Amino acid sequence: MGQKKIYIISKPSPTLGRYPFHAGGAGLFGHKNHNNYISEVQKEIDALGYEWVVMADDTEGDIEEIVKKGVMLVVCAPGLRFQFYCGKFNKKRVIYLNTMDYASGNAHPVIKKLIEIERGN
Repeated sequence: MGQKKIYIISKPSPTLGRYPFHAGGAGLFGHKNHNNYISEVQKEIDALGYEWVVMADDTEGDIEEIVKKGVMLVVCAPGLRFQFYCGKFNKKRVIYLNTMDYASGNAHPVIKKLIEIERGN
């Protein structure tokens, strides 16, 4: 079937009145942690042998663009629970990371959901 996509969102969804460079540095954690988290999740996925690819969001949190790209799972950095608009995207396929999981590179929440999706739940 090909690779399934996981998007890591680090910026809020575009909204009227939002300054376009808001969270330009990926919030409290910066881009270093963002890239580290992506690497850690991809390492775990590869070790399990799944054909999924983890990518940094390139749509500025625009859910319509995310859906068009065929993303299967969305992972939001800490602080985006009320700033990311899911629209018609399956809310059961959105993970909101807590600060400790994100900062420490804990891939377990993503892997748990990925396995759940693979099993068809």
